[in-house]
Amino acid sequence: MGNALQQLRELNEERTEQFAKVRRYFSSNNVQSGLAKKAWAALSLAAQKPKRRTHWDEIKILQHLPKSLQAELHRHIREPILSVHPFFSAFDRSFTMQLQQVYQLCISEISTEQGQELFHTGEASTQMYFVMEGTFCYHAGGMTAEPSFLSTGQWVGEPVLWMNWKHTGRLLAKTPCAVLAVKSKELQETLGSEAGDAGAIVREYAMQFTRHCYNNSYLLTDIGVDVDTVGKLVELAFEPPLEPPQEDSDLESSQSSTWLDTSQNPRSP
Repeated sequence: MGNALQQLRELNEERTEQFAKVRRYFSSNNVQSGLAKKAWAALSLAAQKPKRRTHWDEIKILQHLPKSLQAELHRHIREPILSVHPFFSAFDRSFTMQLQQVYQLCISEISTEQGQELFHTGEASTQMYFVMEGTFCYHAGGMTAEPSFLSTGQWVGEPVLWMNWKHTGRLLAKTPCAVLAVKSKELQETLGSEAGDAGAIVREYAMQFTRHCYNNSYLLTDIGVDVDTVGKLVELAFEPPLEPPQEDSDLESSQSSTWLDTSQNPRSP
């Protein structure tokens, strides 16, 4: 507690010193009062600006924790965020150890400033995003629909996890934001090699999701599939008895999931 108070005092002293230097600089350079007021207003606003969220990768000392404790922290922090999605929630209940690998190997944390673009139309997609803080505005490219707003607890970009995908719109931060990003390549490497029921369910969900996307490609954007439909696809994937994954011949080759190694983007701009 004492160290924290000392750091706070030092930060306040540093800010006071910086403002004093600005005042002397303006005075010695005869900065006009109107211009000086504008600068002071901007500096005051910047000083009050909240600090962005601190991310795991920025705290190097955490790497010195025992691996088991790191895994426990990853789960504690990331499970509540991913569990809003029906697939990750159901998969975690049945295959906790496999999803623990996802928490550790397939996720990164990203912050954006207000007005910053997270992705744009036509850009190759590599990650699915879960909003942790703030509000995003999504504009679907080439469409006249009203923009969509995404906030805490919502996700965008799921198609890239199960098929090759290029972004069909632009995602812009309306406020300072933080997202949890699920990396497509790492997810496929981590779960794609799973045998038994876990691997069968992942591949079945990928197939169900991909089939739905191609059957409704005229509606498909980065927003993906609505949560009710996702829930139904999850039920199909977990429905016993587990059927072996369909052969490529069961679908048109252009309609296969990346989890079967032969996909194309149904809505590549």
